[in-house]
Amino acid sequence: MYRYTNANGDRQVEYSWRLVASDPRPQGRKKELSLREKETLIEQDRYDMISTSYGSMTVNELFDFYVKMKQKRGKITVRTIENYTKIWNKNMRKRKFAGMPIQAVRKTHILDCYQEMLEDGMGNGSITLIHKVLSAMFNHAVSEDYIRRNYAHGCTKELGIYNNKRDALTQAQQVEFLNFIRESKEYSPYYWMFEFFLETGCRSGEGTGLLWGNIDFRKKYIKIDHQLLYELDEEGKRRFQICPPKTIKGIRKIPLTAKALYALKKQKEYMLKHGMLGNFTVDSHSGFVFLTKRFQLWSAAQLDIILHRIVYDYNSIEVANAIMEDREPELLPNITAHILRHTACTRMAEAGMDQRTLQEIMGHSNLAITMKVYNHVDDKRMRDEIEKFDAKRDGKSKV
Repeated sequence: MYRYTNANGDRQVEYSWRLVASDPRPQGRKKELSLREKETLIEQDRYDMISTSYGSMTVNELFDFYVKMKQKRGKITVRTIENYTKIWNKNMRKRKFAGMPIQAVRKTHILDCYQEMLEDGMGNGSITLIHKVLSAMFNHAVSEDYIRRNYAHGCTKELGIYNNKRDALTQAQQVEFLNFIRESKEYSPYYWMFEFFLETGCRSGEGTGLLWGNIDFRKKYIKIDHQLLYELDEEGKRRFQICPPKTIKGIRKIPLTAKALYALKKQKEYMLKHGMLGNFTVDSHSGFVFLTKRFQLWSAAQLDIILHRIVYDYNSIEVANAIMEDREPELLPNITAHILRHTACTRMAEAGMDQRTLQEIMGHSNLAITMKVYNHVDDKRMRDEIEKFDAKRDGKSKV
C-alpha cells in the first residue's frame, strides 16, 4: 500500500499484489504494475503537475465538464451545446469507451470505438463531429495537465473517415437554381431572399434575423450583430430568440453588391405590398426582412426543408425533360443554407477578392477557415486562371 497527496490536496491510496517488478504475480490475480512502479508513475505525475484526480474522470465526465466550461465562458452557443449533447448522448455515452478513465485512453481505444460506430451504421458526418468534440476535450485535458497526450489526433484519417463533402454550386448550377425559383409560382416569393444569401454569404440565422434597421441603403451595407435562432430558452421552452453571432468575428458590416442591394429593395417592395414591413418582435428586435410565404419567421430547419423541396422539384422536372430529349439529366446537388454560404464565398474567391477581405465579409474566426474555401478549385476556375495567364503572357491582360 502506498499513501500520497495528489495535486488537488486529496489523500489517496494505491495498492498492488507485488512490491517490485521482479516479484511473481499471485495465481488468479490480474496483471498489473508493482507498487514501486505505480509509485514511480505517481511521483512523476506530481513532478509534472499532472492531476491524478482529474485524470481519473471518465470520458463522459470530461465531456460534461468541457461543455459546461465552454458554455460558462460563452465560447459556444446554446444551440451548439444542444447539438453536441444530443449526438453524444445518442452515439457515445453508453459505449464502453466513454466509461474509461481519460488517463487510460490510448489511440487503439479511440480507433476501436470509431470502428464500432462504422459497424453500427453511423455516418461519416456524425463520427467526424464526435471526433471534433473528442479532440477538443482531450486538447483541454492536456493543456490542464490532466493527461500527457491527446491520442485522438489522426484517428479519423487513419480509418479513412471524412466528413460528407459540401461543395459549392457551380456558376451554371447557381443560375439554374435561381431561374427555377424565379419562374416557379410556388417558390418565387423566396427569390429575393435566396439571391441575397448568394450575394452576401450570410449564415442562415444572420440572414433570417436581418432587420430593416440593419440595412444602410445609402452607404450600401448591412450590419450583422445578431442571429435569429429557434431553440430552447432558460425555461426549457423552444421559441424564437435573438442570439449573438456564432463568433466575435461574426459581428461585422457586409458591403452590398449591386445585386444584393437590388434584392433588398425588391424585398422591401414585396413586404410593403403585403403590409408586412413592420412585422414580428423577438427579444425587442422587430421588422424582419425575410419571412416565409405565409409571413412567419424562418427557422434554420424550415429553410433547409424549402431548399430540399426546391431541389427535388427541379430534379424531377429535369429528369422528365432529359428522357423526352434523349439526353443525360443535369441535376442539382443537395443544397442547404450552408451550401449557399459556401457558394457565395466561392464566387467571391473566383472573382479574385483578397483573402483577408473575404475573411471579414464571411465573419470567419480565422483565415484558415476562409482558405479552405478560397483554395477550392473546380474545372471552370482552372480554365479561367489559365486563360488569364495566357492573356497576361501575350500582353492582352483581361484583368
